[in-house]
Amino acid sequence: MPLVPLPESCTHVLAELDCLDPLLSALRLDSGRLKCTCLAVSRKWLALGTSAGGLHLIQKEGWKQKLILTHKEGSITQVACCPHDEDFVAVATSQGLVVVWELQLERRGRPERVSMSWEHRGHAVTSLCWDTSALRVFVGDSAGKVSCLRAGSSKVGKVAPARLGPFVIFPVQTVTTVDSRVVQLGYQDGRLLVSSLSRCYLCDTEREKFWRIGNKERDGEYGACFFPQNRGLLQGQPPLLYCARPGSRIWEVNFSGEVLSTHQFKQLLACPALPLVTHRNQPRYDPEQKSPQSLAFSRLLYLGDQSLLSWTDSAVYIFTPQSGQVLLWTEVQDIQDIAVCRNELFCLHGNGRLSHFSLLSAERCVERLLRRESWPLAATVCCMFQNAVTASRVRWLPAQRREPKKMAFHAVFCFSLGTRLIQARKYVPIDRLEHLRSQLSSSADLELSAQLEEVISRLEPSDSASSSRRSSISSHESFNVLDCGIYRVISRRGSQSEEETSSLINHSVSEEERLKEFGFAQEEDPADHDPQSSERAEAERADQGLQFHLPLSFRHKPPRIALQAVKDSVSSFVKKTTEKINTLQMNSELRQKPDSR
Repeated sequence: MPLVPLPESCTHVLAELDCLDPLLSALRLDSGRLKCTCLAVSRKWLALGTSAGGLHLIQKEGWKQKLILTHKEGSITQVACCPHDEDFVAVATSQGLVVVWELQLERRGRPERVSMSWEHRGHAVTSLCWDTSALRVFVGDSAGKVSCLRAGSSKVGKVAPARLGPFVIFPVQTVTTVDSRVVQLGYQDGRLLVSSLSRCYLCDTEREKFWRIGNKERDGEYGACFFPQNRGLLQGQPPLLYCARPGSRIWEVNFSGEVLSTHQFKQLLACPALPLVTHRNQPRYDPEQKSPQSLAFSRLLYLGDQSLLSWTDSAVYIFTPQSGQVLLWTEVQDIQDIAVCRNELFCLHGNGRLSHFSLLSAERCVERLLRRESWPLAATVCCMFQNAVTASRVRWLPAQRREPKKMAFHAVFCFSLGTRLIQARKYVPIDRLEHLRSQLSSSADLELSAQLEEVISRLEPSDSASSSRRSSISSHESFNVLDCGIYRVISRRGSQSEEETSSLINHSVSEEERLKEFGFAQEEDPADHDPQSSERAEAERADQGLQFHLPLSFRHKPPRIALQAVKDSVSSFVKKTTEKINTLQMNSELRQKPDSR
C-alpha cells in the first residue's frame, strides 16, 4: 500500500530516535514490582524517581547511570533539576517530604541532603519549581499551599550541630495559600506563576505582591507557564505568560498579569494527526479531517524554539502561539507525564515505560535517520513528507515581509536581493536520496523504493539548478557574506560614483553589525557526525577570506569547484571596485595639485 503524502504545511515531526527500553531493563524498572513514577530532565541529566523511593540520575551522553539516591520516606512523586546549577536536584516523596540534594560530582564527594522540609506533611506535593537564579525551590501541594525552600550548602552542613546530622533543616517560608489544589508552578525573573483548579495567580516574590490573572474562573486541571522572548529583536523583552482555558483555549498574558488575547485552537485541531516516527511500528497517516477538539490542557511547557507543548493521555500537541498556529499534534498512547529540554521530550507512560522524542523538521529527521543507517524509516519519512522535501528550494518574499519577528529561522535562512528577500530552506541533497534508494534492495522495500524514485524525479536536476543560480548571481554581479551567514546580493544598475560606492560599503558594514544582534544560530547535533558535511566544511575552510554558513542550492558537489566559482565571482567584483576607487582617488589628487600651486 503506497504511503500517503502529507500537505506541504506539515513541516515538523516527532521522532523516537533512541529506544530507552534497554536502560530501564538495566535499572530493573521494567518489572511489575518496581517502576518509574516521575521524571525530570536537564541538559546533562535524566532523573527518574521510582516507587521504592530511589532516584536514578542518568547521564544523557551515553545513557550511563551515575548515581542512585535513596529515600525511606515513601515513593518519589516529584523531581526537579536545578536549571542553573546541575549539581542540585529537588525531590518530593509520597509522605510530603521535600529534599534538596547536592551531588558534589565536581569535587568527587558523596551526595548530601543540604535542605529538607516537612511543611507539606500529609498532603501530596503536586509541583516543584526552581528559582532561575537562586538556590531555592517552590513547592505546591494538593491543599493549595505554596512554600519556598532555600537550598543550603554542604559547607554549612559540616559545621552544623551534631543533632542535625549531615544536613541542616533550613527555615521554610510559606509564600501563599490558594483556593484549591496547585496544578502547576512556574518561575521567571522574580515572579512566581501559580495555576490552581480555579484560576492563575502571579506573585512578585521580592515585593510580596499578588495578582489574579483574568476575571473568569474555571474548574479543572489547567496548566500555565512562562514564555521567554529572547530571540532576535525581542531580546531583553519581558517574558509572556500562557494560561490554559476550557475548550482548547489559551490566554496570552503580559508580565504584569494583564490578559492580552485568547488563542482559539479548537477548530485548528480539526486537522489529521501527524505520524509518529518510531522503530516500534510503521508510521501511518490518515488524511481524513477530524472533528474539532475541545480539550483541557492540564500542563503547558515551553519547548525549544518558541513553541508551546501540552498533552492529554492519548496525544501530544505543539503550538506556535506567536503565530497562533498548530505546529503538529500526534497520537501517543498512555501518557502519564512529560519532561522537556530544548527540543527533546521524555514521555513517561502509565505502565512505567519511557519514550524519548525529538521535535525535528522533516529534512533534519531524514538526515538523522540516514546517519543512523535506518534506511526504510528514512525512506518512509521522505515519501510521507515529500511535499516539504521537494518544495521550492528558493522562495521570493515581498519587501514588506522583512520584519524579523515574522520569520521562522529554525529551518529557514534569508538573504536580501535588491528590494526582496530570498527564503532558502534547508533540504536533503539529491545524492543523499539516491544513496538511500540504493540501500533499499530487499524485496520488502521494492514498493518503497519505487515511491522514493518518484520523489527524486520531482526534484530539480542539479545541473539546471546550478546554472540558474549561477546566472542569477552573475546578473547581479556581486554579493557579500555577513558574519551571521546571510548572503547580501548587491544589484548593480549602471555606473556608481565615488559617493555611491562609499555609501554602499558603509551601508553593508552597518547592516552587518545590525544583523549580528539577531544571532541566527543553526542548531547542530553534536552526537551525530556526518562525513559528507565534514568534507564540505573542510573545503570551505580552505579559503579564509570567505566563510560560508548556508547550504545554498547553487552550491553542489564537488564543493571545491562550486566554491571556486563563487570565489572568482566575488574576487572579480572586489578587484573592479578597488580599481575604480583608486582611479577616483588619483583623479581627486590631480585636481588638488593645481589648487595647491
